[in-house]
Order: sequence, then C-alpha cells, then structure tokens
Amino acid sequence: MNSNKSVNYKENTIKFFDKMASKKHGDSFKHYNNVLDWLDLLLANEEYTLLDLGTGKGDLLLKIIEKNKFLKLIGLDISSEMIKLAISKGISANFVIGDSEAIPLKNSSIDIITCINSFHHYSNPEKSISEIARVLKSNGTLILGEIWILPIFRNIINFFLPYMKTGDYKIYSCKDIIKLFSQQGIILVEKKYVFPSNYTYLLKKAEVK
Repeated sequence: MNSNKSVNYKENTIKFFDKMASKKHGDSFKHYNNVLDWLDLLLANEEYTLLDLGTGKGDLLLKIIEKNKFLKLIGLDISSEMIKLAISKGISANFVIGDSEAIPLKNSSIDIITCINSFHHYSNPEKSISEIARVLKSNGTLILGEIWILPIFRNIINFFLPYMKTGDYKIYSCKDIIKLFSQQGIILVEKKYVFPSNYTYLLKKAEVK
C-alpha cells in the first residue's frame, strides 16, 4: 500500500469529521441497541474498562454510562473537533485525540472495545487490528459496527472511494471482517443484521494461556 495514499485517507477523515462535528451525520445509533444488549450480558464486573474507538461526539458512551455508571470509559477519536464536542457533554469518561494505528494505551489494559461505523475509515486495517489486539485483555471483547452493502454495489462504491473526500477506505463484506480479525486472534462469536445496511459483530480475543 502506498504510504502517501494512507496519509491522504487520514487527512481526509480528519477534515471531514472536523467539518461534520457540528452537524447531524451517519447512522451509528442503529447499532446502539445491539451494543447495549450485549453489554448487559457481558458486564459482571464494575471494574471493567471500556474503550470506544472512533467515539465521535461520545453519543454511544453517553448511552452506556446511563446504564453502567461504574465502568471506566475511554473515548478515542482522530478528530479534535469531535472530541471537543464529546467533552462538552460532561460525560464521565476520559476523551483522547488519537489514531487507531497507535492507540495510546498499555498492553492488555482494556476489557471491552466498541468501534461503531469507524473501521471502514482505517487505511491500514491490519495495523489497527493489531493495536486492538494489543490493548485488549485475554478473552476481552470487541463490539464492531460496520456498513454492509450487497456485493455488486459494494464493489462499485469501493472503486470510487479513493476519489472521495470522506476518508472512507473500504466497505467490507462479513467474510472480510471475520477473516481480518481472526488473523489477529480476535474471533467472531455472533453477528446481527441491522436494517437496512449494517451488521454489528460480537468478537472475542482468544484467551492467552
């Protein structure tokens, strides 16, 4: 992959989301019920630490904290304007400007990662997944929300993405997602279709013995 091309994707992502920070954008909220339902099943320990990767305005963390006040929450986003808005909401979380390719957290420090409608912006997906695997604890959980489009349309969109200024890198198939993450030891547990064009994935990092 051309490194300059990767930089352009990041620059476009930052510019796009800095611009969109004050506007209503996207449909990430469609994943929230799945995320909250899975968290209800997973959360047996008040000491859990949850990282929301690509947190945007912090809307998901706001929903999570309403039901789980004892979680330690971290929100990371590459857009400084998005982080400013998230902080302004007074959410009890630590918000950080950062990059999925270099997550500024210690190894095996996170119990749960949520990443909703963000992964398709990552121009070096293998590196980002490596970072997710690094910071997740053994047997830790990843909840991933991503766009899903029928193959014929997905191929057309992916062809044009390099010419767009939104910072979108690639729209993935379900098989793509499962394969990419399994190569880093993060295994699919369950996936749920979200009408009309999304899937939410529940994945687990393989237990280190």
